[in-house]
Amino acid sequence: MSKYDLMYKELVADIIQHGVWDKDQQVRTKWADGTPAYTKSVISKQLIFDNSEVPVLTTKRLAWKTAIHEMLWFYVKRTSDVTYLKEKKVKIWDEWTLPDGTIGKAYGYQLGKEFVVSKETDGKPAVINNQVHRLIHDLKTNPASRRHVISLWNIDDLHEMSLYPCVWHNQWLVKEGKLHLIVGVRSNDIALGQPFNVFQYYVLQRMIAQVTGYELGSLTFNVNDAHIYERHIEPLQEQIERTPFAAPTLWINPDVTNFDDFTISDFKLEGYEYHPNIHMEIAI
Repeated sequence: MSKYDLMYKELVADIIQHGVWDKDQQVRTKWADGTPAYTKSVISKQLIFDNSEVPVLTTKRLAWKTAIHEMLWFYVKRTSDVTYLKEKKVKIWDEWTLPDGTIGKAYGYQLGKEFVVSKETDGKPAVINNQVHRLIHDLKTNPASRRHVISLWNIDDLHEMSLYPCVWHNQWLVKEGKLHLIVGVRSNDIALGQPFNVFQYYVLQRMIAQVTGYELGSLTFNVNDAHIYERHIEPLQEQIERTPFAAPTLWINPDVTNFDDFTISDFKLEGYEYHPNIHMEIAI
């Protein structure tokens, strides 16, 4: 029986039973028919995974290849140009794609944005890097540091993002040869976004651990606003009453040692059993 399914059931039940409505406020999100998309939410939830199994839901099917494609787009391609997604027939960003074919200066743009690590001094050339390559370099050369942080929240660029980052930062810690990951989430759609995010960052953690040579440590999600949309409550109640299957296993090509060489063909989710999908409308 999948541990994540059980954690997810507790989280959903907690929000439905104890969450607070935002119907007293003017909300940004709307349904496709134009009506306000209200939510019930709880503040500051923490989920800790020991990573003894793959955190993927079995009470409904997770589109795991789509989730990995999005993560590869962000962290490997490091671009906000949706061409990669269109080539892979991934449509999850269609609603937020701008006329120029990008999602603005969000996510992949922030990861690929070059910055000066050190200026030219004493004849030594300046060091220019991006957040992903810098993270990998620092994990290898200075594992004791508590500064292994990636931030997707750049206040100077927020006005040029089609959607503000929901998963907005992550921190990596090396303890006793194990690589631990803490993910910060400002806002989490528990029905649709959260299962995607948890699986994606587990995959990313596996990838980074593989190319840096560390064992896999824990994965922690700190969710500031954990919410369920009104139209998702009934289908979620049905979903969490299903009996979970055992968690599958994730194969990642062990021959990949350079992070930028990862492609979708380097991943196989084996033994994945799941219940039928439950349709849930996306709030925009």
